[in-house]
Amino acid sequence: MSQHIRPAASHERLAPVAGAPLWCDARDYGLQGDGVTNDQPALSALVDRLGEGYAADGRARVIYCPPGIYSIRDAGTVWRSGVSLLGAGSGATRFLLSNEGNRAEPTPLAFWTTLQHGADRDRHIADCTFADFEIDGSGVALAQYNYLAKGLGLQYVVRGVFRNLYIHHTGATGLGCDFLQDCLVDGVVVVGCGRLDNGEQMGGAGIGIGVGG
Repeated sequence: MSQHIRPAASHERLAPVAGAPLWCDARDYGLQGDGVTNDQPALSALVDRLGEGYAADGRARVIYCPPGIYSIRDAGTVWRSGVSLLGAGSGATRFLLSNEGNRAEPTPLAFWTTLQHGADRDRHIADCTFADFEIDGSGVALAQYNYLAKGLGLQYVVRGVFRNLYIHHTGATGLGCDFLQDCLVDGVVVVGCGRLDNGEQMGGAGIGIGVGG
C-alpha cells in the first residue's frame, strides 16, 4: 500500500503587519484630494508605512485614490517596494504637481533613482502598480532644468505595471523609468511632456525607458 505524503508548504503566508493594511483608501490616511491641501506629506508617510509592511511580511499593498485633485507640492515621494497606487481613472483621479514653495525642487509624483537613493540591481523596487490616474506637471517651474521633473521617475523596477495613465505637461520626461525587469507598460498616454527641455538636455521625452542596467 503506497503512502501519500503531503509536501511541506514552501512559504507560509503571514497576517498583515499591524498598522499596514493591504488595501487602503487614501482619504482615510490623510490625503484630501481637494486641490488645495498639499497631499504630498500624507502620501509619502503612507508609502513608507505600507512599504515597511511589505518588507516585513512580503504582502503587496494598494493605495486607492478616489476621484479628486491631489496637490503634490515641493517634494517628490520616494517610492517603496510592494506599494501600488491606483486611481478611479485619468478623468477622475488627478495628481497636480507644483513647486511654488521651492523652485529648485523638481517634484516628481514618485521616484527611486541611482543617484538620489542608491538604486541598483540589488536595491530595486518590486511589485508596484501605477494605474488609472492622471499626472499634471504644468505647475512645476524651474530656474534651471532638472531631469527629475518627471511624472514617474523610477529606476531598477521588478514586476512593475504602468497602466492606463495620462501624463501631461511635465517639465522633463512624463514616464521616465529605467532598467525595468518583468514589467508591463500598457495604455500610457503622454502629452506635452519635456516642456522645460531646450532640446539639448537629457530626460525630456514623453516616454523614456532606459535599458542596460
